Amino acid sequence: MPTSPLTLAQRSAREWRWWALVFVLLGLVLAMNLWQSRLQAERSERVRLAQQARTVHDNVALQLKSIDRTLTGILGQLPRWRARGDEGIPLNERLDAFSDAMVGVTALNLVDAQGRVLASDRRELVGADFSQRPYFITARQMQGEHLVVSPPFEPFPDLWVLTLARTVSGPDGGFGGVLAAALDAEAFRTLVQSVIYAPDMRAGLVHADGQRFIAQGADASLPGGANVRHAGLLFDRFRRSGLSSQVLQGQGLPGGKEYMAAYQLIAPARLDMDKPLVAAVVRQMDAILAPWYSKVWLQTGLYGSALLLTALGLRLQQLRRRQLAAQEVALQERWQAVLEATGQGVWDYDLRTEKIFYSHVWKTMLGYDEAEIGDSLSEWSSRVHPDDWDRAEKAWLDHLQGRAPVYECLHRIRCKDGHYQWILDRGRIIERDAAGQPLRVVGTKTDVTERRQLQERLDHLAENVPGMLYQFCLWPDGRTSFPYVSPGVQQIYGHSAEDLQQSAQAAFERIVPEDQERVHASVMQSALDLSPWRDLYRVQLPERGERWLSGQAQPQRIEAGGVLWHGYIHDVTEQQQQTLKLQETERLLQHVLQEMPLALCMVDAQGQFYFRNRKFEEILGYPHTQPLTLLQWWQSVYPDAAYRQQVLVRWQQSLEYAAEHDGVIPHHEYHIHTWKGEARTMDISGLVFGGHFMAMFEDRTEQRAQQEALHRLAYVDGLTGIANRRHFDQQLQAEWRRCRRNQQPLALLLIDIDHFKQYNDHYGHPEGDACLQAVASTLKNELTRSHDLVARYGGEEFVCLLPESDHAGALHKSQQLLRSVQALEREHVQSGAAPVVTISVGLACLVPSAESSPEALLAQADASLYRAKQAGRNRVDTDADLLLKQ
Repeated sequence: MPTSPLTLAQRSAREWRWWALVFVLLGLVLAMNLWQSRLQAERSERVRLAQQARTVHDNVALQLKSIDRTLTGILGQLPRWRARGDEGIPLNERLDAFSDAMVGVTALNLVDAQGRVLASDRRELVGADFSQRPYFITARQMQGEHLVVSPPFEPFPDLWVLTLARTVSGPDGGFGGVLAAALDAEAFRTLVQSVIYAPDMRAGLVHADGQRFIAQGADASLPGGANVRHAGLLFDRFRRSGLSSQVLQGQGLPGGKEYMAAYQLIAPARLDMDKPLVAAVVRQMDAILAPWYSKVWLQTGLYGSALLLTALGLRLQQLRRRQLAAQEVALQERWQAVLEATGQGVWDYDLRTEKIFYSHVWKTMLGYDEAEIGDSLSEWSSRVHPDDWDRAEKAWLDHLQGRAPVYECLHRIRCKDGHYQWILDRGRIIERDAAGQPLRVVGTKTDVTERRQLQERLDHLAENVPGMLYQFCLWPDGRTSFPYVSPGVQQIYGHSAEDLQQSAQAAFERIVPEDQERVHASVMQSALDLSPWRDLYRVQLPERGERWLSGQAQPQRIEAGGVLWHGYIHDVTEQQQQTLKLQETERLLQHVLQEMPLALCMVDAQGQFYFRNRKFEEILGYPHTQPLTLLQWWQSVYPDAAYRQQVLVRWQQSLEYAAEHDGVIPHHEYHIHTWKGEARTMDISGLVFGGHFMAMFEDRTEQRAQQEALHRLAYVDGLTGIANRRHFDQQLQAEWRRCRRNQQPLALLLIDIDHFKQYNDHYGHPEGDACLQAVASTLKNELTRSHDLVARYGGEEFVCLLPESDHAGALHKSQQLLRSVQALEREHVQSGAAPVVTISVGLACLVPSAESSPEALLAQADASLYRAKQAGRNRVDTDADLLLKQ
């Protein structure tokens, strides 16, 4: 019966109201989602900034502790040095040795009680008046055990320093001056720069009073010493909070931009600093929220587009409804929901004991209490409707005897009050014996009474729909059937629903031979990729002749392992121009790529990452919700600019290789940093297709760590931590060949700890091991060139390899090593060379040639060492040096 214009108008108005409600709700959901996304972006950035501030704190705190230990050690030895007078090492040279050993210290000064510099590693400062320096005034006023931290100041143009000072006790126990170490801002720039991961970031160190010591990154043009503490702004708020760490948002300078800043107080407890330092890492809020702003524009644009498109679509649909009112009503009724949920009862049958467990849900389903049903199979079989028993028994035996992959049967069962309910009974064998015989079957019983009633109602509705509604099933064994067809099947295929319920073969036989192969192929393709099935084909019907049919269906995978389609077929012989197209909006997920054990990503020609699988997020840490570009990737994953340039060159070479080898990107190993800053070693390969490429990542971090551990066992001395004899022998051969090829000199220092046997006998082997470790560490620290090598040669002997070092340079380095070891002041009362631990050095230097050999160089150094020992030890063999120069 056609729908009246008034009814259509009311329906249209109702649709517009629903449309408006849906988009209002969608807008609210979108706004809430965007707001949550912004909060998440801010939370994530807070965590990252706090982590970077902790990194600066940990490194600076470690350096402050090291410097304070040195200051404390010097103060402890100062009375003994003074007591020796001129007999010991001059005080300026002692401070020079300690200053060289402390990274970041530009000057080490000993100042008397009147502010005059008594000794310094910088000779030009001796005698200078430092009485007006803030740290000296503070130390004189406090006269305690505090470590005085001065505000940053500029003693010379463009040189900003910060001084750490400890009070020197006078002869009467009062104030006797200070020992001060001046820290150079340049020594901290690499550390501060290393925590910057975005171009808008700024990081630095600030004195507790607000004076800036060092700043790196964006907007870091303010000079050292500039005061960043302004009432009510970020730094002032942090200092007033009394907390040791805090992340804040607001203005950093009056009238400035909005920032997010992470502050970390640097004040190790054991140092007892009078004023702490503050590590500060800052980002602009505009830059932090830039991806979020892009997301807002994108989603609001999509929202507006969807609003306009759906409004237009709704309008067109209503216009079409006016033309096909009667058909539209029938099609709307076809898609009513007849079933939303069903309760399920579980059963578990053990064939060994012939006992079966029935869940409480099934017993309640039939109206029984827990104790009213036992554990035998007859509790079920005795209640099956007599008319359904044969079918149920056959389905049960077919599964047990292997003729059916699963047990499934729809039958009626008697309830406690005597009425029957329709039950869908399913089960599967889950355990077999060695001979393959079933031992245990588990399944479910679902009450489908309401579903059958709903199906009957659907049948009544389907009678008025032209064509037929149906369910078509393809079973794992290749069988096909129509579990459900509407009465219209008689007009479509000329068969009744009962004819097709067990087998669909009769329906396929109606298809004309020319179309059978194509229709069968389209069905199998739909089953293979679960894509919607659509086709236009002909059938030959008795008494009606050839008819054109249009069919469409949506497939889904079912528990039994087959595929079930829900669809609609109608006769289009008289109306070929009319189409019924279902709008498919569901996207098929790419499960295979998502579950691969390798991390994968795909990048388009514009450098946008448009696919990242789960393993990519797990290993590299980049959330799939965060937009990522190739430029951001290079800067984030390779933060070191020099290494990043090397990687870019190698990557370009790999792309050129791929262009000539079917798009295959070869394997290369790269050192990367994850989104959280963790360093990892990755094997990266991939495939280029068109303007896009896919990259594959295999984590080799643990493998490389194991290799490095094995290398350390093979080439590192276990006691001292420096290279062992094997490493030295290999390196000597390699450097000999290289220096011979380049005609460069090669110097070798053979070093022996003087009277080490007496040291061991007197102090014991543990102290002897500690002595070896201290000397090894000192030698290693003095070799500042990357290609120099120090190794343990055996026992108390060490060897230093100095490529491209001439005789004068080797002699200077030898004397520097002598002073550094003696500056350790390690007591050795049994030594005849000095009251402290000393070394003797044998030196050999030559330009490798065909007439000489590495063994000859070693022999010369050994002979030189022998002469140094014979000459009284604690020296370099200078006579041998002169001979070698000639």
